[in-house]
Amino acid sequence: MTLASAATWKRAWLLFASEAAVEKLMEAARIHGAYGYSKEMNVERYCRDAPLLCIGEGTNELQRLIIASQLVERSPI
Repeated sequence: MTLASAATWKRAWLLFASEAAVEKLMEAARIHGAYGYSKEMNVERYCRDAPLLCIGEGTNELQRLIIASQLVERSPI
């Protein structure tokens, strides 16, 4: 595996992990109902912090563009 390939995989896994975390935390908030948005529950804090995961390594849209450009460079049509 080359360094560029490893970087592409790292970006892909970060993108997947951040989107999966947001999706599952929003599902947890729905499961808990109104308590999911209450300050007493940890779910509220996690749901509040989860969108920051999408911004930490760059926005997910930017990550998608970088991954796509690296894949096209590696195997042009």
